[in-house]
Amino acid sequence: MREDMLHEPDQALHVEDLTVSYGATPALWDIDLDIPPGVMCAIVGPNGAGKSTLLKAALGLVRPVAGHVRFLGRPVAQMRGQIGYVPQRHSVDWDFPTTVRDVVEMGLYRHIGWLRRPGKAAHARAMAALAEMGMQDYADRQISQLSGGQQQRVFIARALVQDAPILVLDEPMAGVDASTEAVIIALLKRLRDEGRTIIVVHHDLTTVQSYFDWLVMLNIRIIAQGPVNDVYTAQNLRAAYGRHLAMIAVPSEGAAP
Repeated sequence: MREDMLHEPDQALHVEDLTVSYGATPALWDIDLDIPPGVMCAIVGPNGAGKSTLLKAALGLVRPVAGHVRFLGRPVAQMRGQIGYVPQRHSVDWDFPTTVRDVVEMGLYRHIGWLRRPGKAAHARAMAALAEMGMQDYADRQISQLSGGQQQRVFIARALVQDAPILVLDEPMAGVDASTEAVIIALLKRLRDEGRTIIVVHHDLTTVQSYFDWLVMLNIRIIAQGPVNDVYTAQNLRAAYGRHLAMIAVPSEGAAP
């Protein structure tokens, strides 16, 4: 297939025959996945299921053994400015000497160029994004001086300032306090309602049904995918989580979730 040809352009994310291995151990096996535009999608599964690897492979950060990925019908290399990415917080070097506003303005470099300094318009956009996250008063503070929840808000502001139609977030609620989680979810739902696609690796099954409208259940392979009320079932949870299921709130057999 030619790289410049559209493939499944009606899907926000289309993954076909994707396999990723770390050495001899498969992290993902023969993944077929479609996420439509305009949904708020959770990717869930047990530890080691390949959730973060799926995001990284989709974004071109991990090289797959086989398969291909398309965002809105195009390879990720053609979509860099159209995807906002928030990595796991523990994967970031928070000791890097930079201010909160500088971090957010990094989201604009694709628009303004890496060799140009941000001007007044960029500063205004960064401050507006920080205000969305309740972080405007911290703009001149060193990023290393913030709490974990505050740092997560800043990285979401960096993705927000890109004005991208697709946002991809890897466990954005992990380790944050309840007020930060509420702010994040309210913002993501508003962006979804405005027509953007939100794709989130999520770890708390008790909030899946209240936060999300689309669900991907994963354990190396795809267990199930689709509208959350169709996918969040006892049968699918057993298939994904196996012996760990006793620790999870599971809907009754045959009951509407």
